[in-house]
Amino acid sequence: MKGDDSSFKNKVFLTLLVAAVVFLVAGIILFISNILPRLNTQGAIFESTGQERKNHIIVIGQADNSAFLNQVFEGAESLALQFNSVVELHAPTLQAENMSLQTLVDYASLVNCDGIISYINPQVKNLKKPVRADGSEIPMITIGHYNPEIPQISFIGNNYSSLGWQLGVESEKMAKKSDRTFVLISGKSTNPNYGNMVSNLVTFYKSNDVKSFEILDKSTGENEERILSAIRNSELKNISIVCLTEEDTLRTMRIVSSVPAGHKAKVLGFGENETFEIYLKKGLLTKLVSLDPVKIGRTAMMELFEYKTRGYANNYISAEIRVRNGK
Repeated sequence: MKGDDSSFKNKVFLTLLVAAVVFLVAGIILFISNILPRLNTQGAIFESTGQERKNHIIVIGQADNSAFLNQVFEGAESLALQFNSVVELHAPTLQAENMSLQTLVDYASLVNCDGIISYINPQVKNLKKPVRADGSEIPMITIGHYNPEIPQISFIGNNYSSLGWQLGVESEKMAKKSDRTFVLISGKSTNPNYGNMVSNLVTFYKSNDVKSFEILDKSTGENEERILSAIRNSELKNISIVCLTEEDTLRTMRIVSSVPAGHKAKVLGFGENETFEIYLKKGLLTKLVSLDPVKIGRTAMMELFEYKTRGYANNYISAEIRVRNGK
């Protein structure tokens, strides 16, 4: 009887163990099948390349930045052969398909990739550290918005001091032809990085005889009211608006495109939001300054493999910028 009882317990244990494994496998399959159809996937997985490559790098982000990420992927993929790597882009293509960045990081961990290049939006407050199945950390390069709480080895982004000077250069002609120029930087007045940017922009204006300008560094609501007032002021025949953040660019474009007298405003925008492409093509956005995504992709790849080879990386890397004019 004791033997039968022991045999019965072993059978029950084995049955439960098999059931647990089946549920785990089913969960993994469900997780992958739920994510992959909703992602803009470029690049090839190891099995489908027809060749052996040692490293697997994944570029991730959300729908707002899909156009920018496509070019980051292009830059990273251009160095794939040099670094014996497969590079993939995983990002939703539509807002309706958006998912949390943490979900994308979890996917990168699940497939045991060797490195991550991730676009960080301002809304992302933190992420869990990406790890492989053996518990080792997956190195992650971040781009977009800097957040020291993110588990990153490097950030590639703005050099605020030189960016302020560059924005002065790009807006000089526009400003000199305007009755008044407004430099818009809502809710950032206490941030030392943006303080340096404004300081260098003002220094450029003063040294290049740009006289009639006003710094709008109050709350979003107050700044919007000032812009609306200037647009409606019949004494100001034309104005220039220089936006120092992506958020201010979006708000300004909504105002300019919805107010009858909005055509009198020439706008220099900053950022990588996909909506800006539409405003550029329509000629509503005079000029757009943004970071160069292809070069960012190449830099991110070089930094990842510097880290893999030497065990350390630069914490903060200044990205090159690009300038595009509206139609």
